Amino acid sequence: MDHRPFEDWLLEDKALTADEKRLLNTHLRDCPSCTSLAEVDLALKSVRVVEPAAGFAERFRVRLEARKRILRQRNFWGFFVLVACALNLLALVAWPLIEHLVHAPVDALTAWLSSILSFWASLQALLHAGEVLFKVMPSFVPAYIWMMVLFAAGGWSLLWIFSLMKFTKFPRGV
Repeated sequence: MDHRPFEDWLLEDKALTADEKRLLNTHLRDCPSCTSLAEVDLALKSVRVVEPAAGFAERFRVRLEARKRILRQRNFWGFFVLVACALNLLALVAWPLIEHLVHAPVDALTAWLSSILSFWASLQALLHAGEVLFKVMPSFVPAYIWMMVLFAAGGWSLLWIFSLMKFTKFPRGV
């Protein structure tokens, strides 16, 4: 049974023609769903609309501004505590290095230089190993497998980025 025109007639507040009224009354005698819809619509139209108390909008605006101010204060102090904890943790971790740098700066600088050179040598070795691996791998792995792996990694990366963007959004307003 097609309820569409009858539901539209029941829910719209426009005048019906005599034929439409006759069709609607005939349909309401046969259809309990549309009859209940008509009863609910009649009950809703008969209820008196209550006006908000005087000054409601102003009180709501004031409460909303107060809530926003409290939220800004809470965010500020939360960020302040986070930064303070991060700086304390950084100082705690870096203290032995800073102490060593103050007492023996030449030893610290030579150690840093040694670390940088070691990193550079490791990077060059990895690049050389990658070149050798790249020359060997394609001989027994087809190119479309490499493309599928790259596309899958890119897809997972995009999914990760979008999920981080989705879950880190804060609601705006009330």
